[in-house]
Amino acid sequence: MLSKKNKDTNGSLMYKPEYLPLALDDLKNIFKYITYELEAPRAAENLLVKIDKEVLKIMENPFRCHIYYPLEKLKNDYRVLHINNYSLFYVIEKEKVVIHRVLYSKRNISEILKE
Repeated sequence: MLSKKNKDTNGSLMYKPEYLPLALDDLKNIFKYITYELEAPRAAENLLVKIDKEVLKIMENPFRCHIYYPLEKLKNDYRVLHINNYSLFYVIEKEKVVIHRVLYSKRNISEILKE
């Protein structure tokens, strides 16, 4: 399910995605919550498919998403991609995009990212 593709359809080089363990945990927890708490397994699957498609788009041009500017400076300069009610936070490192977190957008994101 998680994108590992590093060439586009024309064969040109793209950035490679790397998911940190916290981001993978976020995705698992989102899937479980929507599937079991909301009793909407199809919606959970559709969301993960949409996230995967959006991550592929980021790999083509990771600079297309805006930089996240919290009130207080964080350890990393994150870029953020909004997908439905979720925010995907990533940093660009050389030829890869490191996905740090995928969070419900209505949570206290600045506090969570400080951790």
